[in-house]
Amino acid sequence: MKKYLAWPVALATLGLTAMSVVPAEAAPVPVTSVQTQAAASTAEEPGSLLEQARAMLGPEIVATATATAQRLGLEEAPASTAAILKAIDPEDYACSPNTPLTDWVAGTITDWTLLDRIFALGATLSNLTGYGSMIATPANSPYGLNGEFTTAVTHTFRDVKTFWDIQSADIRIKPMHSAVLADRTALYQVFRTIYNRSDFDSTYFANLYASWAEQPKFRNHPLLSMNAYAFTGVGDPNPALAALPDQIVMGDGIMQAYQAIGLGDVAPQAILSHEFGHHVQYEDGLFASDLTGPEATRRTELMADGFGAYFLSHSRGASMQWKRVRLFDQVFYGIGDCNFSDAGHHGTPNQRLRTVEWAYSVVTGAPDQGHILPSLAFAGLFDAKLPALVAPDAGS
Repeated sequence: MKKYLAWPVALATLGLTAMSVVPAEAAPVPVTSVQTQAAASTAEEPGSLLEQARAMLGPEIVATATATAQRLGLEEAPASTAAILKAIDPEDYACSPNTPLTDWVAGTITDWTLLDRIFALGATLSNLTGYGSMIATPANSPYGLNGEFTTAVTHTFRDVKTFWDIQSADIRIKPMHSAVLADRTALYQVFRTIYNRSDFDSTYFANLYASWAEQPKFRNHPLLSMNAYAFTGVGDPNPALAALPDQIVMGDGIMQAYQAIGLGDVAPQAILSHEFGHHVQYEDGLFASDLTGPEATRRTELMADGFGAYFLSHSRGASMQWKRVRLFDQVFYGIGDCNFSDAGHHGTPNQRLRTVEWAYSVVTGAPDQGHILPSLAFAGLFDAKLPALVAPDAGS
């Protein structure tokens, strides 16, 4: 199972504005040939970018991607799945469609063509950059284009592993670089082992996406690694996924985006501590609840927010002062979403803000400031507080 952090930002922005080397006999696929094929559908009637991205991948890959997403607990249910019962009333909540994060991301793709957006959507829907990084990126690679986030990420990972009372020795951390999308060998491995495509198909799709991504303007583009997630493949029927170690994948793009809006000093720690919160949930069996659909995912996401904020605020954790915790609040306020009917609904910005403020109050209100609550005890406090955290706020 894995939990995505920020792909909704990428998807919304795009919509709006065998493990062997690739066989030599398969020639690269020029992007111009794809552009010719797509011209009829894009020149006169753009239609749905999402549907065109699916068409480029083909029905078999889309079906496998959807099944894998459902099996692993991916949060963003593809539009090809049936409409999800609306468990939350959008009119009860104050929510803005634009944030500094989404505005910044939109500004990075103003020169993208319609075809560029279709390619990027296809890569996002199939998690090519993420899977490619998990398979091919060395564990000791730097975090950030120039290693600027390496110290913050590695030190936080070291500290959070000793903070929570779970078995975490087997959990790894790995960077996600946008450049992996131009790596034909990595993409071939993704299509061959994750998507179980033939040698020919895997070579074709690896060449197709790499031919697009190797253009200079895309090679290190933040949108292509605009994500971070926790992953465990334990028990997965796909041996390629089951063989991967438990890990957290940290995208260069998501950290770069928050740095660009003035939160670079806190975002790596906030993102990582949230994702480690999901590993606490895996180890403690905290995904099970009586809730279903969007409400169930909202609970797990807000709980991970709480785990993260508790660690960041605690004197034996990251020990951030209130000013820095408020910056952390802004990180999660910006990534809250209003996709109420989506099974991947993370919670509104106000709900996420209330959650991290509540977690901070748990720290400051403790009689023994040096005591770390057991993870199950903290989860129990969170579940008791959840109704208040998600109470309607549109009228306030």
